[in-house]
Amino acid sequence: MKMNTMQKRLLGIGFACACGVSVQAQTAVPGTFKHITIDGSFNDWTGVPVAYTAAEGPTNAIQYDNLYIANDETNLYLRFTLYSARPDAFANSYDNLFIDADDNSATGFPVGGIGSEMLIQSGSGYQEKNGGFNEGGINNLGWAIAGSADSLDFEVAVSMAATYASDNTLVFTNNTFAILFEGDNTSYNNVEFAPPSGGLVYTFASNPGALSTNLALITLATSSWELNESGTDLGTNWLAQDYDDTQPGWSSGLGLFGYTPSPGVYPPINTALTNGPATYYFRTHFQWTNDSANLAFVLTNYLSDGAVYYVNGAEFRRVRMPSGVISYSTPAAATNFPAGQADIFGLEGSDLQTGDNILEVEAHQAAGSSGDLVFGLSLTAAPHYAVYNVDTNQPADQTVLAGQPVTFTSDIIGSGPLTYQWLFDGNGIAGANGPTYTIPTVLTNNAGTYTLLVSNSFSSVTTRASVLTVSNTPVSIVSQPVNAVGVEGRPVTFNVVASGTPVLQYQWFYGSTAIGSATNASYTIPALSPTNAGHYFVNVSNPASSTNSTVATLTVLLDTIPPAITSVVAGATEVIIIFSEPVDPVTASSAAHYTISGGVGVSAATPTPGNANQVILTTGTPLAFGTVYSLTVNGVDDLFGNAAATTVSFARDITIDGAFDDWTGLDPVYTTAAPSGNTDAADFEAIYVYNDANYYYFRVTLWTDIVASAGQFPYYVNMFFDTDNDPTTGYSAIGSEMLIQSGYSYQEKNGNFNDGVSINGLNWLCLPAAPGTNFEFRLARSATFQDTTPVFTTNVFQFLFQGMTPGFVVENTAPAGGGTIGYTNMTPMSVPPLPPGKLAIDNLRGGNAAIVWDPPGTLQFSTNIIRPSWTSIPAATSPYVVPASGGSQFFRLSN
Repeated sequence: MKMNTMQKRLLGIGFACACGVSVQAQTAVPGTFKHITIDGSFNDWTGVPVAYTAAEGPTNAIQYDNLYIANDETNLYLRFTLYSARPDAFANSYDNLFIDADDNSATGFPVGGIGSEMLIQSGSGYQEKNGGFNEGGINNLGWAIAGSADSLDFEVAVSMAATYASDNTLVFTNNTFAILFEGDNTSYNNVEFAPPSGGLVYTFASNPGALSTNLALITLATSSWELNESGTDLGTNWLAQDYDDTQPGWSSGLGLFGYTPSPGVYPPINTALTNGPATYYFRTHFQWTNDSANLAFVLTNYLSDGAVYYVNGAEFRRVRMPSGVISYSTPAAATNFPAGQADIFGLEGSDLQTGDNILEVEAHQAAGSSGDLVFGLSLTAAPHYAVYNVDTNQPADQTVLAGQPVTFTSDIIGSGPLTYQWLFDGNGIAGANGPTYTIPTVLTNNAGTYTLLVSNSFSSVTTRASVLTVSNTPVSIVSQPVNAVGVEGRPVTFNVVASGTPVLQYQWFYGSTAIGSATNASYTIPALSPTNAGHYFVNVSNPASSTNSTVATLTVLLDTIPPAITSVVAGATEVIIIFSEPVDPVTASSAAHYTISGGVGVSAATPTPGNANQVILTTGTPLAFGTVYSLTVNGVDDLFGNAAATTVSFARDITIDGAFDDWTGLDPVYTTAAPSGNTDAADFEAIYVYNDANYYYFRVTLWTDIVASAGQFPYYVNMFFDTDNDPTTGYSAIGSEMLIQSGYSYQEKNGNFNDGVSINGLNWLCLPAAPGTNFEFRLARSATFQDTTPVFTTNVFQFLFQGMTPGFVVENTAPAGGGTIGYTNMTPMSVPPLPPGKLAIDNLRGGNAAIVWDPPGTLQFSTNIIRPSWTSIPAATSPYVVPASGGSQFFRLSN
């Protein structure tokens, strides 16, 4: 198992944690039963009280503001607002939830005054019921999180069916639990507990029960409303829960309200309104104490003009009102037709709160309709309501440019459970089973009709057929393919950039012949031959048009350059040669073509399968550390008959490849005579260290590795390095300037366990990548701290390794008796650089020339060969086309 970053910081022997504290005062939170949808919209939190308000904390960690808790029969829901935006809240290991599932601080992992049975971090759950930090995983966590666009408001779900992976028992066995929100800084030091101690104690609220018959929440003629017809603009204050609607300007009455020249088309008007105001305000209360799941909340609404509807201060409907901001003087968009016809629509049950609710309506006059204003409604909670299509104009017809998204919407109510199925040209669309349907990228073949079939146990309704029209933009080539010069055996690529509505289709041509499978925006010839020379173009098409690119000419140059050597790596009896290009396997297999100085014989030469540039030599006698050897290669051909004739220098080195023959001849810097007896953690048998000019190399042999199910070395191993050989600086364990955990590096030079920043340029590599007892890894000597100062500043450094169990308990150390292991740098061998490759010049048409070469080496030019002043062209790639200049130019390769 790979450790996450919080686990890593808890491994530190100097971890600062509010653990093991005594029982603290707790904050009790009332239980609230509520169905919450984790979608980043927070209207369904209406009626959930604030559980805790945290003081604004330091800015170097998550800054909790208000915390909320609710539950339904399946999930625990948490909501937190923040003082400052945190787009990655709970996506990293700096933000944590500890849950004391039995509300007993004496059991579980002690932290912040609670006894945590479960930690949630980065969306994963970790068992802690036996008192340890992370004793294993959690199954069925059901984690979901969504945030607001400004990253100041987040909501979370955790399944009440979560179980411990160790024994499959439920986490939430008590009706009451405690929860603690924690925030760390980037040094993994706790900055904030919310609440500061003891946790928030929450008791699950029980399901309030389902309705079996319709329940009238607001009646048309017998429910009392408060109304304001004073002609005064009330802004938005009148929507507040605690707004005083008994103050002057407000009066009471029963519905219907209004005045009309045609009273016979409406139910009786019980409360007359004064003609004149542009907007009338209405408020009424109703009680809700049941479970809202699978109920239809149906409003039967009589309205002559337009209105905006709110529940508990949140808007949920507009009828004949324009979009955008609504003010007192905004006129309704139309009047009702025919007059007296009721509007029927729904209210989401999640918008209701247990207990008292307020329905608020502002009715607006339509322009030129001051002769009447009528308003009144009823609200019914219905467990057996047939499917009803509220807006028969939905889904609307749409015209969309191909490549753009489109969304179809519906407006349907009915008691649940509701089933949705969108249809395209009468056929069901797989996975399209919600009240809306989105096509993220519209294509031409998406044009057609879209309908929605909605059903419940009482009826089904099919909406109107929405017609989707897809328009297209013709193809336009933005960037044309260009002429190319290539060398046989090497690759070349042609590219085109085109625009236009999807789907763009490509077909490349050689001359007038279509190239099979060349149907992408780029076309690559992996290994050129002279027969590839010629003319290339591409046809680009979409449903709207088709066009050809300009013609690009490919010139193919013959390879006349022998292969160069770009790398030599040597172990005890093995020399790995990398050539600059693929070599002929027959000539490369002849040991007679290779000579090593010092009387070292070459017993075999083996080309590497799958890598035509690599040959491995086997030596008859071991190579020695500290010796510079010469390797001469003579007679190894490339694929075009060019024979190598070169001599290079090399020295034996260490290669991190998971094999260990290159360590032969090196003595360990640390050994133990027998295992420690602690078999559930890395138990160190021997440690070897070596360096060259670029790296420190380590080999670690173990008596026992961690259990295979938990991973392998170096997981669950702390490596502390005193890189300045001064125990008085750095982290106090050994004066450590650098910590490495699982290959991740952390600065400690400021005296902390993990200063909160990583090491630059460590170039860590550890092999083999499988459990075992023998491993090798490397560290770059050029590594720097975040301030760019060097990590390794002296010729000597000290180190300490710790092996831990998967429960993060230190069991074994190297050295076993305490202290540190020291290493003094070896003086690296001075090995001459590899000689540069060869180059050739080919004349091209039009007076141009092409410079062809093989690495190593940087291309340089001069305009004077007698007294040359060479200028590097570091960005030049072979072949390099030299434009005709009218004068002489000279080229060379230089190290």
